[in-house]
Order: sequence, then structure tokens, then C-alpha cells
Amino acid sequence: MGLMKKIMYKLAGINEELDLLYQERGYCDEYAEKYKALHSKKMSQMDYLTLADIYISLRRYSDAEEMLSNVKVGFTTDDTVKGMYLLQKLNLFVGEGKAEEALSVFAKEQKFLDIFFSAPAYKRMGVAYYDAAAVTLAMNGQLEAAGRYYQLEKQSAEANNKAYLYPVLTNVHMLKAAGNDEMAQEAAEKAREEIMNFTSYSYPWQKEQFLAMLDDYMK
Repeated sequence: MGLMKKIMYKLAGINEELDLLYQERGYCDEYAEKYKALHSKKMSQMDYLTLADIYISLRRYSDAEEMLSNVKVGFTTDDTVKGMYLLQKLNLFVGEGKAEEALSVFAKEQKFLDIFFSAPAYKRMGVAYYDAAAVTLAMNGQLEAAGRYYQLEKQSAEANNKAYLYPVLTNVHMLKAAGNDEMAQEAAEKAREEIMNFTSYSYPWQKEQFLAMLDDYMK
């Protein structure tokens, strides 16, 4: 392995084995355990947040909550840690269907989150934040506000073709969370067609992942 690649792996907190596993299977239980083992001697705040993100994607919500409990957020917390922590809290509560808890986090930190994810250094992650915000608001019946964040997500995704499908799925998630079952079903059918026809996947497992997300949102 070249020196530059070694440096890049170190900065990302992974090794070649993890990188190959991700390319082949994406986030999976094996990836989570190998990541945890790799960082077991000294877990940083970002390591806990990364594991929380992995566990949420695997719907291992109790494990994600445990990881987040190790992250301390206060007045002196670095903005990056705070921003990532709040995003994962939103994702956790949305995943668990805890509408009031998600709204409580969002309402308290909305101004910070809006500024944080519009900053140049974190703008590329705006799709994930706008998705969480839109669904949080839809879960709580605030459809007009949810629509504004959905539009922001679409604008953010337009800058990156790889992110094109995320607002497509968010639309389904929002409609279902708001109780608009008929509209959600129509949107889901269109989303499934777009997922099947999309040609810019970065990894071979992503199509199945998007289909699984779609099915999960429609439950």
C-alpha cells in the first residue's frame, strides 16, 4: 500500500480491510464490529459518532444510543462534534419513530444546525441534515416547514449526482410520516422506478440498499 493511501486511511479511521469490506457490502454488522475493534484502544468522539451512524443505518438503535451516550456536548464542544452529534440524535429519533423527541432536538438547535450545514466545510452533508429535518417536521404535522427543508435537500442534491436519489426517498418518507398513505404509495412506486433506472451508483450494493430503505419507509 502506498504512503498516501496509508495516510488517507488513518485520517478516515479505517484500514484496507475495512475499505474493501465497505466497497463490497457497505455498512453491515461485520463492518461495525471490525470498526469498533480497530478503535477499541482509544475511541475518539468522532469514532463514537461514526459508530452511531453505522448502527442507525443498520437499525441497531440501542447500540447507536449507547455510542451517543459517550459523546459529551456542552458550551465548549467543537462545532463539528456538536453538529454531527445533533444530526445523529435526529436520525436516531426519526428511525425509532419518536416524533416528539426528534422535534425537541430540532427546535432547540435549528439555528445552529441551519448555519452549520450551510457552511462550506459541511455543505456536502446538507442532504442528510435536510432529510432529517424534513421528516422530523412531517412526523409532527408541520408540512409547510417540512416542504422547505425538502426543497433545500433537492437543491443540495443537485450539486452532486450521486445524491440524486436521497430527496426521492425523503419525499416518500415525509408523506408516510405525515399519514398521507395514498400519496406515499404513489411516490413510492415512482421512487422504485427511479432506483431501478439510476445508473450512477458508486457501489454495487447501493441499489439494494435504496430499495430496502424504501420498503422500510413504507412500513
